[in-house]
Amino acid sequence: MIPNNYQIVCAGSALIDTIGYSKSQINIGDDVTGTIKTSIGGVAFNICKQLALSGLPNVELLTAIGNDTNGHAILDLCGQLGIITNNIYVCNNSETDSYLAIEDKKGLKAAIANVKNVEKFSERILKPLENGVVKKNQGLDSDLIIIDGNLSPATLSKIAKNKNLNNCDLRIASASTSKAIRLKPFLRLSNATIYCNKTEAEKLCGLKFKNTKQASTYLLKKGLGRAIVTDGAKSICDSSIDYEPISILPPKVKSIGHVTGAGDYFLACHIINGINQLTKEDALKKAAESTSKYVETEI
Repeated sequence: MIPNNYQIVCAGSALIDTIGYSKSQINIGDDVTGTIKTSIGGVAFNICKQLALSGLPNVELLTAIGNDTNGHAILDLCGQLGIITNNIYVCNNSETDSYLAIEDKKGLKAAIANVKNVEKFSERILKPLENGVVKKNQGLDSDLIIIDGNLSPATLSKIAKNKNLNNCDLRIASASTSKAIRLKPFLRLSNATIYCNKTEAEKLCGLKFKNTKQASTYLLKKGLGRAIVTDGAKSICDSSIDYEPISILPPKVKSIGHVTGAGDYFLACHIINGINQLTKEDALKKAAESTSKYVETEI
């Protein structure tokens, strides 16, 4: 049972996704038949969306959007979902961020992220966290804060050094392999949990790992409190300074329908399972099962 007074704040990207998907294998230079879909996405928004759909009543999004049609569409959808948007920064002279991905039956082929607002206005996005809390309508403080790795490196470093956040439950979402190194300042925080895949962990640590257990336990050796590392169809490992590593195998995906947002979906499901007081292993298994179904769903 999710408590009515539980609050989650998620800071990072909210943008317009354009996903091109083909059931055929795509090679460089190919022109293939497929589906193109435009929707609202972004790491922070995707996480907020799933948390709100789960029934959590106090989910707040901190992001930057343009004062344009796409920005207004994001605010409208947040309103429909019940996501709190009181502290979203609206950029009057900028277009809302966007993301373009090409996927085929084997997964993601290539992607371009235009997240200039999240990069440029990162400090403004996180201004509500300066005092360690985000006040909501009832005046309650945040129980859990999620940080999206799309924020600027300087801002992420500043968050990691903010002593007001030392006692909160801090969850960090890796945005991509190329941006994984931005999460390095969080490795010294015992109250932080990093969610990433094995490739991102390797980029973050500058090492190659045999499996997710080796990757997640190495992150703890650097000072991190908890690491949850995935590796596609291979094992998922939850390692913490408070308990022995927990590894599971995710269900086999019958066919890939789409993969964009799968990591965000997994993180949100895992958090929901934890709030619902599932065991650590069951929380991991259920999140993996839900994410497998997500990946199988065609856009």
